[in-house]
Amino acid sequence: MDPVSRRNPVTPDHAGRRVSFQYELPNGYLGEVVGTLEWFDEAAATYVVKRKDGELVRVPLKGVRFGRVVPEPRGS
Repeated sequence: MDPVSRRNPVTPDHAGRRVSFQYELPNGYLGEVVGTLEWFDEAAATYVVKRKDGELVRVPLKGVRFGRVVPEPRGS
């Protein structure tokens, strides 16, 4: 499945860039994460994002409501 859409222009080529995702959780709630895109796991169809606290968050491609590449914070 191609990860690029109008609501989610983030691609595996954005690895190393700062991204933001809003995504659906298995329980029906929404999750949000902002951090560095580490890689796109093709086998699991998930983005792996490292938050600023170092936690890795897996974002399922199918659950993405919105995704975008965001600018680095000022002073970085």
